[in-house]
Amino acid sequence: MPLPAYTEPGVLNQTVNTVKVKHIEPPLPPRLQDCLNPRAGSHVLQTENPFEQELFSGIAKQVHQLNPRMHDRIIMDNNSEYRKNLQEVFPCNHENWTNATAKETVPDTEGVHRVKRGFCRWVNLPTKADYATEVGLRPPDYSGHDTEVPKQQVNYIPMPELSSLRYAVEEWRRAWKIKTSWKSVTIEGLMKDLKDLHDHVRISAIATCASGAVNRPREEPIPIETGQYGRVWDIQAVPQELHPLLHKALDDPVKRVQMAAAVCQYAMGIPDHRAREILYSAIHQDSVSVGVDSWVAAQCLAMEGEHSRAVIERLLAQQSLSKAHSDKEQAASLLASISSKTTLVRSLLAEDLNCANWRARLLACNTLSQLKGPVNKDVGNKLIYLMWNDWNSAVRQTAAQALGKLGRGRDLHNELRVKLEGVIPTRRVEALVLLGQLQVMTGKLLPIFLSCLNDDFVSVRKQACLTAAALLIENDMILNQLIHLMQNDPAWEVKVCAINALGKIGCLTANLQELLLQAVHHEEQPSVRIAACEVLRVLKAQGPELQNVLQERFLVEPHPVVHRHIEGLLRSHGYSMEGDEGMVHKIKNQVTESVYSEVLITLSTVPLK
Repeated sequence: MPLPAYTEPGVLNQTVNTVKVKHIEPPLPPRLQDCLNPRAGSHVLQTENPFEQELFSGIAKQVHQLNPRMHDRIIMDNNSEYRKNLQEVFPCNHENWTNATAKETVPDTEGVHRVKRGFCRWVNLPTKADYATEVGLRPPDYSGHDTEVPKQQVNYIPMPELSSLRYAVEEWRRAWKIKTSWKSVTIEGLMKDLKDLHDHVRISAIATCASGAVNRPREEPIPIETGQYGRVWDIQAVPQELHPLLHKALDDPVKRVQMAAAVCQYAMGIPDHRAREILYSAIHQDSVSVGVDSWVAAQCLAMEGEHSRAVIERLLAQQSLSKAHSDKEQAASLLASISSKTTLVRSLLAEDLNCANWRARLLACNTLSQLKGPVNKDVGNKLIYLMWNDWNSAVRQTAAQALGKLGRGRDLHNELRVKLEGVIPTRRVEALVLLGQLQVMTGKLLPIFLSCLNDDFVSVRKQACLTAAALLIENDMILNQLIHLMQNDPAWEVKVCAINALGKIGCLTANLQELLLQAVHHEEQPSVRIAACEVLRVLKAQGPELQNVLQERFLVEPHPVVHRHIEGLLRSHGYSMEGDEGMVHKIKNQVTESVYSEVLITLSTVPLK
């Protein structure tokens, strides 16, 4: 039996069995014990961190990076790269708070970056950069154009139920000029500041805790795929370690520290009896109702549901005396929330309706319209009186709107009907003005309104046209009446208002276009012709008849303003300015003959000497 082929000598390569492989291992970085005097002994720093070993042994030096995207990296001159373990910025910026999906970053060639203040603390020593997990095995690029995949951040959503409390605390901090950001502090630092000897340091720490409590975000539910089944975690308002110190600050010998601690208790959502006493004291001590402490105290107590007279009066004082629009909105919102528990808010606002200052009356009407619950008959009668008799138009309009929002729409409707049917024309004009401001029309008011379009007084017909333009109702009876006024009214002011109302309503028909062209061609008053031109432009009228009328009128129009409007219409439609040559020659001959006839008539009437 022959031997197998692989048993013959020289068939198998035996080099693998005889070659000697040298295992090359990178040398360990030098230690400080090897560089320093051995007599130092145990006093020499012993570290296992590669960054400290390179830095302290003098192997490499740090190279400063101008690129702001490399702020979390440390680059050495031997191309070693380390990643900083920085403190997490909390809360995240608005890009990370949104629900938008993370997109791949692109190189930023513009080199424009927003300046960031402050530095993040190190929570641990730098570690070697691991590109396998960070940028997907891409090698580092020190040219400044390397992009990194953004870290997966937890999406946070703001807490809308804390918006009013957040505004109160932040405005109070801004008034006290406390600028310490709660995002850059630590629990140890706050504990140290709360025990500090100086009161302003303690106040700053307490205010920082209050700001962190009202600005805390809420984590979104974790998806079901993660195995947590949509569980939600609410972040603590203030860490538990700080609660005893904050509660102890309520009995601080300094009054301002007590006030800050009381506000912080409300910001944390755990107010007690001592905190309420401090806030009440702040309101009672502010005799002129302009202090910052009394303002934040009234807000905190009102948000808790307190509806005492002192709190309501402080809110009303802030609403009337403050120049900030946000303060007025905050006070009105809090007054509306506590108005369902007491009638004192309506009673105090009813007194302001009799104030001599029109701004106070206007503010009272606006606030009354936002209250919850029905108003008594006395307040309703006062609003009706202001609606008709107040000298300020803004107060009259606001009073009427307040009646509608407070459920007194029937009374408002009846008052309008009575005034429109009244004998005094000025009352009918006032009712028409109010009807246009409220923009309301009912089946009972429509016949009375149509009769106002046929009124004997010019002022009533004119205001009725203006009201029709404000209502924008495409009713056939109203449109026919406006067309009738445009054709036959003896007052040119009413004609202008009727034409403008038709343009505002915007219902263009062939009959209306023909009537507007007749007004441009035959009306004697220039204002009527101008109004007709404007409505033709707004309604975008078309057709050959439009071109002929405009070209004819353009040649014989004597008024410069009307001439300019006609020219604008011709240019907007792309029509020629000259028109038909035969028609132009005929018009010129008629004008010449009419002028010659007038000259002859004038000469015949001159007596002979």
